[in-house]
Amino acid sequence: MHLLYFTITNQTFGTSPEEDAVNKPNRPIPSKRISVEAATMLGWALAPIDLALSIYGGAVPSGAAICVLTSIYCRGGGHSHWLTKNGCCAGFYALFEYGATQIADSSVKLNENQLGAIIGSASIIFTTIHAQDFRDDEGDALLGRRTLTLLFPIFSRVTMPILLIGWSVALCLFSEANNMVLFALTAIGTVTGVRFLTLKSAKDDRLSYLYYNIWLSMAHVALSSLNLEKATAWS
Repeated sequence: MHLLYFTITNQTFGTSPEEDAVNKPNRPIPSKRISVEAATMLGWALAPIDLALSIYGGAVPSGAAICVLTSIYCRGGGHSHWLTKNGCCAGFYALFEYGATQIADSSVKLNENQLGAIIGSASIIFTTIHAQDFRDDEGDALLGRRTLTLLFPIFSRVTMPILLIGWSVALCLFSEANNMVLFALTAIGTVTGVRFLTLKSAKDDRLSYLYYNIWLSMAHVALSSLNLEKATAWS
């Protein structure tokens, strides 16, 4: 429900409908499946429902923080610069995962490995989430956004293989996930990073972003088996 609230808010504020008409015409508003007004009303209706569910699930701090961060990202200009955009995205992942882990574990205080996994997830998102911006360069340029891929087009592509392979290796060192999972994680990270570096059309970037999401999902599988005690063995 929190994700639905963010998604609706993100697609209805400011010039988002015009941007989506260029970058993502299949979304509900540009494809005329719902009006901006109706979607906005739905978003406002969801806010108190989300907070009520957070109270019921015992995850009030993270639920309230998601609502605040949504306003910062959408209405406070957090989406317009790469640093704040990446920071907000990392914050969203951390808050979603913190609240979900609290509910799943029925615990107010998380253990060292759980916190490490959440911090690791947020760090991965902060350093690699510009993968989603390559495909949106045309629309972002029209709106004057200062994304990493527009400000530093060469640097942002060079970082992709370095970061995806680097994070994959780090997870191999500190995760107790199945070796086949870790091998697949590293292989997909390598292929995806090289694709971003060498294949630069919008069509290629859309497919590379799909591969990135597969890699990111596998990274979270590895994070779910994180064992920070391995750090002692490596030190």
